[in-house]
Amino acid sequence: MSGNHKLDLLNNSISYFREAVACAQAEAPQTSPWKFAIVHVVQAMELAFKERLRRVHPVLIFESVDRAEKTVTLLGALARLRNPRIGNVAISDEEKASIEKAVKLRNELTHFEFDYSHEHIELKFAEIFSFMIFFYRAHLDLETSDFIDEEQHQQILLLVRARAELIQRAKLYIESRGNITRWICPNCNETTFIVEDQQCCVCHHKEEIVECPNCGVENFESDLKDISHLFDYDDDEGLMRLVEDFGFGDTGCGECYPEVREKIENARRERYYEDLEMEDYYAGKLYGA
Repeated sequence: MSGNHKLDLLNNSISYFREAVACAQAEAPQTSPWKFAIVHVVQAMELAFKERLRRVHPVLIFESVDRAEKTVTLLGALARLRNPRIGNVAISDEEKASIEKAVKLRNELTHFEFDYSHEHIELKFAEIFSFMIFFYRAHLDLETSDFIDEEQHQQILLLVRARAELIQRAKLYIESRGNITRWICPNCNETTFIVEDQQCCVCHHKEEIVECPNCGVENFESDLKDISHLFDYDDDEGLMRLVEDFGFGDTGCGECYPEVREKIENARRERYYEDLEMEDYYAGKLYGA
């Protein structure tokens, strides 16, 4: 039974979340797409909560743990998740209030006439969207690509106000991690790239952090430049053969690139003068002889 629930709850949650994102991407001034975006994202959240409870114990997804009949409501699931003796999931009072408002809005959108602007619904969607990004990753052990395509993720960041929500949540997450190293993310330009994780906690851009082979300073892999063109080569029947790399690696960081270039030029100049001295020496030996 638990296997079936796992398939239904998690995969259905992801399906609703993707539908919500598709609705939010609809380029229409009407409120209707945002209405369905809210309905779907709240449904995705409800199923995700139940999946998290199922992982604690399968009976927790039911309203009554004595009868496996009606499943628990979203707010009931939220209460169990926040309960330290059950789910022990860190969901703040502020997040709880935001979730309750989203549920209230969802109910009004589906059961009553409503008079909300799409800007109001968009803002509420942004709150739940950002919450779900972190809930999927932190509490259901999913990668971003498991529940949203990269292209959709980037478009939704630009389209709705979720970016501000994500950044604020990322800052709170970073603070909760304590003493960690943050860099400016090369993808979203926010200071939310966690070096220890090699991933940005806003846009989830992943990139390996590597040491510059010349100065040893850590850099984004993409920031290392090819410096092999500074080396000396010889034309060997149409093929360029490396003659001298001056003790440097093929790549270097932007910080040490000017210094490496200067060292190579100095080494090349010194070798030139040494060659001149040797020529004078052998010329003197020759003429002296």
